[in-house]
Amino acid sequence: MKNELLESVIGVTQEDILIQVLENQKQLKQQQKSLESDVDYLKNEQPVNPSVCLDLERIRKKKVIDILGGKDSPAYRDSHFARSVFAQAAKDFKDHFRIPRYDLLKRKDELNAYEYWRNWEPNTNTKFDIKARNKQLELFGGLL
Repeated sequence: MKNELLESVIGVTQEDILIQVLENQKQLKQQQKSLESDVDYLKNEQPVNPSVCLDLERIRKKKVIDILGGKDSPAYRDSHFARSVFAQAAKDFKDHFRIPRYDLLKRKDELNAYEYWRNWEPNTNTKFDIKARNKQLELFGGLL
């Protein structure tokens, strides 16, 4: 009797109310999924802050200089060779993280990027080239 009175006064049935509630819930669920997707992008997929890129590049440069034997080493002073080692390091990094440019590193990969530079080494042939270039100084330095 109460439902019939309500229906006659406002023209809304219980089914109409239930349908409206369910439609509202469906709409809220879609909005929630959209927000979750946006938050995931911001936390994981968005590129890192430019200051992080600069820091990673600084670490890369230091790592390569150390591997070359320092700024006073023959391997470093051979600018063509040193540039090729710097380029190899950058290419290895981009290949590993599957990015075309440094500034496109994803936030979710930030910590892994620092770990990458802590462990990066040039390939074996490059290591031998570095040793050979740096040994030449020892050989020629002893003769001069």
